[in-house]
Amino acid sequence: MRPEVRALMWRWREVIVALVVVALMAWWASASYGVVRWVALALTAISVVFAFAAVQRARFGRHGGGVGAVEYDEGVVSYFTPMTGGQIEIAAMTSVILLPAVRGPAHWQLDAPGQAPLLIPLDAFGAEKLFDVFVTLEGIETEKMLRQIKAAPDKPVVIWRKRSIALH
Repeated sequence: MRPEVRALMWRWREVIVALVVVALMAWWASASYGVVRWVALALTAISVVFAFAAVQRARFGRHGGGVGAVEYDEGVVSYFTPMTGGQIEIAAMTSVILLPAVRGPAHWQLDAPGQAPLLIPLDAFGAEKLFDVFVTLEGIETEKMLRQIKAAPDKPVVIWRKRSIALH
């Protein structure tokens, strides 16, 4: 198998598995009767939801090969390179900005009060873990984020901003 085909299949592996499960559940639903059919239909619907999520995750992921490594553990995103790095707590984040590619790859800018912005290249090793972080942010528009990544904007784009709570 050619390396580029293998890499493509690896990137879309969750989608492939999800579609196989959808097909199996749909076959089970069509071949059964009574309560078993309803169970199979419910599992088919759940499988479709997982397939949709897998497609979004695959669209977000990059090939890697960039500078640095991303880790996500216990509510903290860490990014390290041989020269620099940093950490940010997800609960403290106030915005996620997609910075355009200028003399290098596009970057994520993660902001939190009282600290310097954390800049993470889209192609950093482990950057696909940020998808799991971003989808937990209240009010984020996942499809908007995926469209902006694909469009490769020429100016910074605010992907998400924390809603401020005004207390009176």
